[in-house]
Amino acid sequence: MAKILCIDDEPFIRLATGDWLCDLGHEVLEAASGADGIAIFREHKPDLVLTDLRMPGGDGFLVVAHLAEEAPDTPVVIISGTGTVDEAVKSLRLGAWDYLTKPLTDMNLLAATVERLLAKAGERRQNKAHLQSLTEKNKALELQLAHWTGRPQKTTAKLSDLLKMGIGSLLRALAEKDPATAGHNERVAAIAVDMGRVMGLDAEAQDTLLIAGLLHDIGKIGVPREVLNKPGPLTLEEFEQVRSHVVCAERILKDIPFHGPVLQAVLQHHERFDGTGYPQRIFGADILLEARILAVADVYEALASDRPYRRALSPAEAAAHMAEQAGRHFCPVCVNALTCALARRSADRNPAAIVQKGAS
Repeated sequence: MAKILCIDDEPFIRLATGDWLCDLGHEVLEAASGADGIAIFREHKPDLVLTDLRMPGGDGFLVVAHLAEEAPDTPVVIISGTGTVDEAVKSLRLGAWDYLTKPLTDMNLLAATVERLLAKAGERRQNKAHLQSLTEKNKALELQLAHWTGRPQKTTAKLSDLLKMGIGSLLRALAEKDPATAGHNERVAAIAVDMGRVMGLDAEAQDTLLIAGLLHDIGKIGVPREVLNKPGPLTLEEFEQVRSHVVCAERILKDIPFHGPVLQAVLQHHERFDGTGYPQRIFGADILLEARILAVADVYEALASDRPYRRALSPAEAAAHMAEQAGRHFCPVCVNALTCALARRSADRNPAAIVQKGAS
């Protein structure tokens, strides 16, 4: 189980809390002051810290401030019977992960809090490992690109193959994190390219749509797994975590030398035509055309696919929703391009039906 440090100047509380946590299988360390607690933390590196707020020899604020700087991925929980609401808010702003009040009459609450925060810390470490892995892959791509661009015999095909390998690695990492939406990125990319063809975009713009479509959700690697796969409604905090995926994508992709505005399309694909989207709240023609196309393709594909929290709409129902939101959520020109692209797809799948309709 976990190694937990309990900091409290009252021996009885340390004993009661420690016994309860030991019964749950955890290893417990004890300290009677904030200063002693910090010293023990540095020596033993516990997985979680429980600390009183007011103590001689260094209070809980000292503990939170030091550990927020030295070990931001280690959960720190304030347990206090004397703190005010303002002090509770202050401790959370300094970096505490939770705040419980004394006396702890329900030890099951403590056990549940410890379990939840240990899981959250593990998820955070996993996310950092994913991002570190992606960063290392990006650096490797940059080095390989620099090597090839310095050779006269370098070909466009080699660069294309390299980019495809990098994209494939990123998509596999995302699929491991969010298996419920496996294939979504590929389908969005295909729909977006079809829309681009309908709108008469050139080959370079279509390539941008393809790559941006494949990578538009890559920032979800930085969103906790339980939030991505939650079957019910999201809380405000969880929704903000999901919204952060576009900014996370920018951090992941910013050093890749794309030929077109792939990064901007990914960053803006949740902007809305009426300006109510995110992260920049831009509107209308200020939104990159490729991003407006991607927004339509993304939402249509999501509506037409099963999700953990709902069943898929039929293609007709999904298309009707898109039409209702034209001019508000979506660019009307792009919604019209979706309608035309879907009609072409339908005709390609069943050309006999089109011939029969024309003959009737």
